[in-house]
Formats: sequence, structure tokens, C-alpha cells
Amino acid sequence: MATGERVPTVRQRRIAADLRRLREKKGLSAEQVVSKFPALLNLPKLSRYENARSAVKPEIVEALLDFYECDEGLREVLLEIARQKDTRGWWKGYSDTINPLYTDLITLEAQAVEIKAFEWAFVPGLLQTPDYAAAIIERLSTVTAGGSSIDAMVDVRIARQRVLTRVESPVKLCAVIHESALVINAGEGVMREQLGRLAKMSRLPNIQIQVMPANARPNPGFNGAFTLLEFPQRALDLVLTSGMFRSSWIEDTTEVDTYRGCFHEIMAAALNVDDSLDFITQKRDELT
Repeated sequence: MATGERVPTVRQRRIAADLRRLREKKGLSAEQVVSKFPALLNLPKLSRYENARSAVKPEIVEALLDFYECDEGLREVLLEIARQKDTRGWWKGYSDTINPLYTDLITLEAQAVEIKAFEWAFVPGLLQTPDYAAAIIERLSTVTAGGSSIDAMVDVRIARQRVLTRVESPVKLCAVIHESALVINAGEGVMREQLGRLAKMSRLPNIQIQVMPANARPNPGFNGAFTLLEFPQRALDLVLTSGMFRSSWIEDTTEVDTYRGCFHEIMAAALNVDDSLDFITQKRDELT
């Protein structure tokens, strides 16, 4: 991709893939489609839309879906995506600091109604204190540009947390955190503050925190950390999986539902909310 060219969002890639798939399913060539909509399309435009190089206007998506005789359920989902403004909010000023996948995550967190997160090694980013975030980022980041880059990454992580406390429709968060994440050596003072924040946040009505004890029975969480983002339309839900070298989005509805079921199993294997709060408080007090 050329320098300066905008990287498509995960939602734009979803529209692009479905538009191409639907056209090919109907046995239509790009030339046939363009000839049907001479006022809206030409071959370069259609190519950019189908390869996610340009965002597609809702009226064009609607016209193409009608022409392809798309089923009503998928039609509703794709039109909803197309109508969502591709806004780059407060994080636009950090474009040199965050990668496209992280930008997608921030955008989607702001649009979600519920987030389900399972973490093995770290406190989820939406619940981190600034000092804890700095310690983790500094140890894991490959950034070598100096402290200012680390500071900017911490600023972004903390700013993300506004979705949990905003006045209008705060996002619901269900987080299951493995015990190992609560005993990481980030410094006693840092960890005491972090555990105190978890205890405080767990008392908010839209936040549920559970701890997965080290002796928990085998469960799907053993396969690794992931985050499930849920939206008003279930077909828009998606999962972000975490890996050592890269993370990736899962959009297939069957796979997303599998992760949803796995998360419920993870919750069942973890301590309940009250016992989790006691566990967190105990760990905090041990650092006094």
C-alpha cells in the first residue's frame, strides 16, 4: 500500500468482500454492473469499492444490493455498516502512534453496546491505570523513538476508557482476568494502584469483573485471550484475537457465536463476581 494511503477499516473490508461475493454469485461481470449504473459507477470506482480502497456511500451500497437481490438480513447489516460515519475521533491526533487494527478497535469499542474480554497475562486495557499501562507498554513495545512515544500510547489507552463512564449509554464490560495477570511484577506500588482500580471499577453497574484462579478447571480460555464486541445487530458482532506477532479480527457469525459460547464457559469456570472482588482486594492488601 502506498505511503499515505488510508488503510481500510474492518467494516469497509466486510462491505467490500460481500459486494464482490454477491456480484460473483449472480454471475455478473464488473462491466455488466457498471453499465447498469452509469451515473453512479465506473470500472475504477467499482474496483476500489470491491477491494476496500474507498468507502462506499450508502446509496450505492443499497443500489448494488438491490441489483444483486441480496437477502434482507444481510442487506440490513451491510446498509447499517455503510451508514456508520467513518469518523476518526479524538484518536486522529495519534495516527503516528497507533496502527490500523488498534484504530479499528477504538472505533468499534465506541460503537459497541457490550464488550466481553478474557485476558491471561494482563489487565484489560479498558481497566488499566496510567502507571500500569506505561509499565506494560514499555516492556512489550518495540518503539525506540523515546519516552514521548510511550507516553502517547498510554494517553490513547487511557482515553479509550471513556466509553465505560460516558454519561450517555456507557458500554457494558464483562471481563474475566486470569490470576496470573494480577501478580505480574510491574512494581508493588503500580500493582496496588491497579488492583485498587479493579476493585473500584467492579462496583460500577455496567462493569462485571471475574477472576480466573490458577487452579480453575480446564476451559476454553486455555486457548488464549480474546475480546468479543457486541452491537445492537448481532450480525455485526466480531472478535479480536491476540497473538504474539499479530492480532486478527473474526467476523464470521458462526465463529463469533462459538467464541460467545466459549466466553460463557470461561465465566462459569471463574470465581463469581463477589468472590472475585474479595480476591482482588486481598491481593491489593498483601501489597501494603
